[in-house]
Amino acid sequence: MLETFRVQDPAALRAIAHPTRQRILTELAVLGHARAADLAQVIGEPANSVSFHLRVLARAGMIVEAPEQARDRRDRVWTNVAESYVVDPGSPEVVREVVRPALRWAERLFAEANSAGARHEDRLFAISALVLTPQQAAEMTQEVTELLERWAHRALTEAQDDPDPARRAYQALTVLAPRAEKRDPDDDPPAVGQG
Repeated sequence: MLETFRVQDPAALRAIAHPTRQRILTELAVLGHARAADLAQVIGEPANSVSFHLRVLARAGMIVEAPEQARDRRDRVWTNVAESYVVDPGSPEVVREVVRPALRWAERLFAEANSAGARHEDRLFAISALVLTPQQAAEMTQEVTELLERWAHRALTEAQDDPDPARRAYQALTVLAPRAEKRDPDDDPPAVGQG
């Protein structure tokens, strides 16, 4: 098994961009190997839909069959090819395939958080403006990376010890970068009455 699968080509980017396929990769990491029916039960999706997503991940080279775990030749059991999957930010299609869908997801979450009576103790919604030196930003980047890695490891280890199907898939979207001093024209809302 690879330690890290670098997601770079368009097929792999499209494969990993879908939330159901992200969940499948996570559940395969927890379970080690699984059939479509097993995964369907854990993630609450129809088995035929999970089978489709498994084929997409297999074509992208992100999972493989584990015939040694199969009951017979017709039994299809799947496993991850790597311990972790990392999206290469320099890939040409990464903005369209991964970043834009993640931003739309974040926008929906912010809108839902503002709905009347919404309570979300298990979620974090934050946009913070910080004044940092490049060295401080590098230190903060390292600390946040370590925090996310520590929680990912803890969650995976605890899930492997007790694969409780009540787990939910959470995602963290983290960006720390210098912000331009001037507003980007794309940030301005369209003028009323034009078009």
